Amino acid sequence: MDKAQVKTAQLNDLSLVRKLLTDTAKWLREKGSTQWAGLLKGEDVHNIEEAIKRKEVFLVYRSQKIIGTFALWSTQTKWDQELWGENESNDFLYLHRLALGNNEHGRNAGSILLDKAKEITISKDKKGLRLDCLADNTYLNTFYKKNDFSFQKGVKGYFNGIDHKDYHLYYWENRKKVLKNEI
Repeated sequence: MDKAQVKTAQLNDLSLVRKLLTDTAKWLREKGSTQWAGLLKGEDVHNIEEAIKRKEVFLVYRSQKIIGTFALWSTQTKWDQELWGENESNDFLYLHRLALGNNEHGRNAGSILLDKAKEITISKDKKGLRLDCLADNTYLNTFYKKNDFSFQKGVKGYFNGIDHKDYHLYYWENRKKVLKNEI
């Protein structure tokens, strides 16, 4: 199997990134989830175009075929501050909008995307990677745990712009950073 490659998205990739996000929102809806429902109405609370301009959106390919996208913020958004608490250290990356291509579900693509996000975290010499997900999404909670993310805490009744939901926060620790600091 060809090794997956990651590249920083460029502005000319915007339509591809939006398609991946919208396709994932449709897939979530088919699974009975309202997560990312705003994308289906054309809403983009994360302003992906600006994130691409800041070089914070990544595309992952295998055999030159797109398998997915994700965004990594080095600075907390208001959302991250409200869920995690304000942290101005810039020691962490915040993972958002992990989305798979239509034919990639069930093919280990999500784990590949997480591995690429971890590689970027290591290359940027950050302490770790943080993410949030809906508390009631059993599949995602299990998925993150299986991919070496540790549950940090739950946040009850957070207003996400549409309604109040419970969220779980997960953290992946960059052990290479920890070991380097111990030497």
